[in-house]
Amino acid sequence: MTEVRIEQLINTALKELSELKLCDGSIKSYRYRAFQPILEFYGQNDEKFYREELMNELCIVYQEQLSTGSISQKTLNWRHRGVYILNELFMSSCFQWKVFLPGKQTQLSKYYMDILSEFLNSLGDIRRIRIINSIAERYFLFLSSNGHLTIETVSTIDIRQFIVEASSFRPKSMDDVVTTLKKIHMFLRSKGMLDILFESVLFAPRARDRKIQPCISSDEIKRILEQVDTDSGIGKRDYAILQLGIYSGLRAGDIANLKLADIDWRNSEIHLIQGKTKQALSLPLDENAGNAMIDYLLHGRPVSESQFMFLRSFAPYLQFHDGVSIACIFRKYLKKAGIPHVTGDGKTFHGFRRTLGTEMVVQGIPVTTVSQVLGHRSVESAKQYISLDIGGLKQCALSFESIGRGGL
Repeated sequence: MTEVRIEQLINTALKELSELKLCDGSIKSYRYRAFQPILEFYGQNDEKFYREELMNELCIVYQEQLSTGSISQKTLNWRHRGVYILNELFMSSCFQWKVFLPGKQTQLSKYYMDILSEFLNSLGDIRRIRIINSIAERYFLFLSSNGHLTIETVSTIDIRQFIVEASSFRPKSMDDVVTTLKKIHMFLRSKGMLDILFESVLFAPRARDRKIQPCISSDEIKRILEQVDTDSGIGKRDYAILQLGIYSGLRAGDIANLKLADIDWRNSEIHLIQGKTKQALSLPLDENAGNAMIDYLLHGRPVSESQFMFLRSFAPYLQFHDGVSIACIFRKYLKKAGIPHVTGDGKTFHGFRRTLGTEMVVQGIPVTTVSQVLGHRSVESAKQYISLDIGGLKQCALSFESIGRGGL
């Protein structure tokens, strides 16, 4: 297949979007929210032509950013949309605008359609009206399908049964389902159409499933580090970044934004403001990570007046754009080590944080201390801030003997 420059593909996509008569604001959103991150990712990988494998890797990056809180679900949707459009455009030279495809015809009776229409009108011009409409329509269809020809015969049992059914088609949007049901039954009560104690069902606290994320094993970390050529400038930089991630648990974004002034070499400490929580964080600088950073500063870092610790390897020698660049460095060595990676397996740069936290808990270090080291906003809802004892933390710095300490 003929190679196409990624910038050319993006311009073609924007032209087709313009021909669909989208407003200028929407076109601008596609340019900067959907396509610009793709263009930047290709630049970070020194690639100018469309590559399917790079697009697949980018989707993994986006998913990692969502899991770490670097981007929102809405931003993820925009970025996935950009990848989807460019993929389809490259494969078929056009893409189908599915937003305007005709939807399925509703099966609601006129009775329920009238209630639905009146309910939606009562909400006025609010955000997420389409989501509310979709859930409300499904709810009324559920009621009529279960023998409720009119709303008067509905009970709290029916609400519970619908919630169970809804969990199958909207498993990740149950908050939307419950919120919509509350609005519906408040509306029905206000109109005198149905007055049941729906609060007992819809205002009860819900237990939330929380997925336990896997971490990277010590053996995998060792294999990754073995792939780094520490004789080269780039290798010294990458090795220092990996060591810092392993022994400090810092987020990728915080490492990308780490400044020279953040390091207290005399006391072997790191002091910074976290990008995610905006909270101050102080940590002991592990000897292994510190040695690697010194080696980079003395023998690998380009001559630059930049205030940032880690710089790009090509002129102009600027700081990394964000944590994505750090994640790309990690994935490069993960691939060299022959370690397979799929979404959700924990083999990401962020996995270093989980590995560090897990190892500390195994060693019997208090959870409060683990929370401090990882820079969490709180240990529990009643404790938003915990004072940090640098001296105590230095005594519990991990050794990771199985990884090895390559001192200078």
